[in-house]
Amino acid sequence: MSAGTQVAPSTGRRHRDELGLERELLTGLAALAQAQDAGDQQHWARFRSRLAAVDVAADARAAEHRLETASERLRTLLLRRGHRLDEEHFRSPDSTGDRRLPSGLAFPHSYERGLPVAHLENRLATGPVPDGWHRTVVTFNSCMAGLGHVFQSLVHMLSPDQRRPLSVAYWGDYFETDLLLEYLGSAVLRYDKVDTDGLTQCLRNGGHEVLLIEPVRYNWDLDVLDVTALLRAWRAAAARPRIIVVDTTLVSPLWPTRAVLDGLAGLGDVLVVELRSGLKLDQQGLELANLGIAEIYSPAGPAPSAVPSHQQFADTMRLARATTGAGIPVAAAAALDVGFIADPAWIRRHAGQVFANNARLARELEPVRGVFAEVVHPALRPATPGVAQSPFVIVKLTEDTLHNHGLLLAALRREVARRGIRCTHGSSFGFRSHRFETIVPRVARREGLFKIAAGSRSGPFLDTLIEVLRDLGGLPDMAALQARYPDLKAIPLT
Repeated sequence: MSAGTQVAPSTGRRHRDELGLERELLTGLAALAQAQDAGDQQHWARFRSRLAAVDVAADARAAEHRLETASERLRTLLLRRGHRLDEEHFRSPDSTGDRRLPSGLAFPHSYERGLPVAHLENRLATGPVPDGWHRTVVTFNSCMAGLGHVFQSLVHMLSPDQRRPLSVAYWGDYFETDLLLEYLGSAVLRYDKVDTDGLTQCLRNGGHEVLLIEPVRYNWDLDVLDVTALLRAWRAAAARPRIIVVDTTLVSPLWPTRAVLDGLAGLGDVLVVELRSGLKLDQQGLELANLGIAEIYSPAGPAPSAVPSHQQFADTMRLARATTGAGIPVAAAAALDVGFIADPAWIRRHAGQVFANNARLARELEPVRGVFAEVVHPALRPATPGVAQSPFVIVKLTEDTLHNHGLLLAALRREVARRGIRCTHGSSFGFRSHRFETIVPRVARREGLFKIAAGSRSGPFLDTLIEVLRDLGGLPDMAALQARYPDLKAIPLT
């Protein structure tokens, strides 16, 4: 659907409803910020007035441009709150000063590296805790920083040695987690990366104290963990791991915490750590601040003896966080101090739209063959047990070289510009608007992973992006793509 193409009445009505929902969402987010006594209410009033003037019924494409610009303006206003607090105080501020967050909450601290963020952690911990469990939340300046502190804290607290190292079974494929484990691996911390069969086997054989899993493996196949089968194998294991670490970043609102903890109950001491990047699905796609969230669970009752309790582990990680400077800075704490952050209803709303749009994208692209060899998304495997969703779609190329990935990116960038839509070539953080990229997990292997992340907003931009992808992906081969764009230069990926 290029510019000037007539839109069917049914499509026009759908676009009006989709963009009306986006306008409603942005208005609700702005209302929460305006309700705070942060000295910027006039800015928010003007913002909401301009947002109300966006006519979603007249020209859907123009309306979507205005809504995209509005979401960027909303982000700017929130970031300015953080910058103001940053400008007013030194990194080691005057202890007699009155430092307050936008919500009015007092925010005293002696130096930024050890910034206390109990207000944010308490908000993240307001949801119900499953019966028989205790929970503590600890935040970091990224999920990877949190994961690194999890393993370093375990080594510190459990004191493994060369004779009996801390042994980790890892079912996952996120390339940065691979790199982190390689970096941390030593004579006292050993890890085994296992496939699905190997996961069951390692539980059966025992010998691992820690189980590290991704509910959806970040690989070319987006393998989905069968949670029921995992719990069954864990309960049947004679020497089961007592520490379970789950990186829920890709599916966090859907991860069945209660069912998992119920399945782990009653069989002795266990420590469960759910980690996620709070930048992905927790911030309405606005990317206000890097944030890692660790929810730590241990059984209620007497303190466990075989593993640390939730509170012992949280205390150790907070001390390590302050020592290493792995917490969030002042500006980030202020930008995140708004009502929709850490609100489960807002998170589910945003994530639900992201999952629905990416499932639709996958279904629309699934039959395309030519340049595209295969389209991968859990929604295309309806019988898959577990959390069968993903905030992006992976596409395998028939002629899979880094040069060809670079050509495809260049062609897609050109078509996005020609069609006049907003779609970013960049990493898939936030998921409010649409993005695409090729990741090169290991340069030495010369492998590319092409992915498209549909954002939470539906409308003409998503329709046009799907049309472009179907067109480019359906070309017979890369030679045909190059012939269509004879002057096209591949984007370098190394």
